[in-house]
Amino acid sequence: MSNLNQALTARPDIQIALSNYFLFLAKPGYCWHGAQKIAIAAAARAASTCALCTRKKAALSRNQIKTRHPENDHLNPLTVDMIHQIITDQGRITETQVQALEQSGVSRLAYAELVGIVVCLFSIDEFCRALSQTLPELPRPQPGLASPRTPENLETKTGFVPMIQRDGLTDAVKDLWPTGFGANVIRALSAAPDLVRQWKQLAAVFYLPLEEMGNLGQSASRQLNRMQMELIAGRVSAINRCFY
Repeated sequence: MSNLNQALTARPDIQIALSNYFLFLAKPGYCWHGAQKIAIAAAARAASTCALCTRKKAALSRNQIKTRHPENDHLNPLTVDMIHQIITDQGRITETQVQALEQSGVSRLAYAELVGIVVCLFSIDEFCRALSQTLPELPRPQPGLASPRTPENLETKTGFVPMIQRDGLTDAVKDLWPTGFGANVIRALSAAPDLVRQWKQLAAVFYLPLEEMGNLGQSASRQLNRMQMELIAGRVSAINRCFY
């Protein structure tokens, strides 16, 4: 058995988190039913090798390229364009685009859920690519309709999407972040609480649980100490031009 396989075998929590996400992906969500969620994931996966996205990203203005991605049975062209841009050129997403999505029938709550689906899948896929592992197969969608549910205490002043106020957690969502935490990177998906829960589980196995963020030494569950982890994270962020 290779050293990589030995390391992955020693971390069954990673496979559990991935399996949980794909089970979740197949089920109807808040604004998207199962087949739509799978279509969102498939579009996100296709973006990495999309020639049109390469042209749009290289253009001084994306609006110079009038061509759109083709629609499919579940997603309109604006939605597919947005999914691809989240993967390939997220730094140039504008509120005008989000407003255009609204006018096409994709509410801001639906957009928040879509972003969460894309972010979680991309995290999994990049983990697999980094280790030269085969990307997990997307699941078959489960039947059923989406069940719209709007969390309490949403505010709309921070970003393009509504999010739960930092101190606005109710009993139904009290698990989303520790008291006194509520960083924007967590709150950004909180209009779709289940996506925060999925993101947290993936972040916990790929990086650290939120509850351990204050541990600046070494977690008992990690072979790298925190300084080593942050050095790697900082370098990857710089390469990816992530300035968060």
